[in-house]
Amino acid sequence: MNKADRLNLALRRSGLTAQQLAAKIDISRATISAWINGRNEPRRKELAAFALATGYPVRWLETGEAPIQGGPGSGLRGLPGLDSNQEPAG
Repeated sequence: MNKADRLNLALRRSGLTAQQLAAKIDISRATISAWINGRNEPRRKELAAFALATGYPVRWLETGEAPIQGGPGSGLRGLPGLDSNQEPAG
């Protein structure tokens, strides 16, 4: 799974539309579309905002590696929800 696939999956599973996410992180909907379709990649700051808005770890969005809490082979079910500090919630 490449970065665009992970961004698309995170967006779909977050329950947000591209338009809602764009408004939430102050980016155009066309830019979000370019990211999830692999035409462009977000900068680190934009990726962090995307992660915060969707609840997926920056590391997973960037590299596909699950955080330690998820463990190897845990898939998305092992990814923690994150709070506003990008720390596991709960």
